[in-house]
Amino acid sequence: MWAPCVGPTLGAASLLAAQGTDLPMVGLVMLVFGIGAALPVVILASLSRLAAGRSAAAARRFAGPAKAILGLVLMVLGGMIMSGTDKLVEAALVEASPQWLTELTTRF
Repeated sequence: MWAPCVGPTLGAASLLAAQGTDLPMVGLVMLVFGIGAALPVVILASLSRLAAGRSAAAARRFAGPAKAILGLVLMVLGGMIMSGTDKLVEAALVEASPQWLTELTTRF
C-alpha cells in the first residue's frame, strides 16, 4: 500500500539512521512507521477474508454453470478466429459505431 507521505517519512527515518545519532529515536520512528504502514494492510486482509468466507458458497454454486458458458463462448470465438468471421463482425461493429467512439478508441 502506498500513500503520498510514505516516501518522505521513510526517507527521513533512513537519513536519521544513516547519521548514527539518537538511535533510540530512530528506532522508535521506524517502529511507528512500520506499524502505520502495516496496519491498513492487516485490516484490509481481515475484512477481505470475512467477505470471501461469506460469498464462497455462492461462488461455488455459480462456478459450474459459469465454466460451461465460458467454455462455449471460447469455442465459438476460437471458431470465429479460425474462419476469419471475427474480422467481419469487427468491421460491422466499427461501421455501426458512432464516429466519436471510433475516434476515442483509436486515438492512442
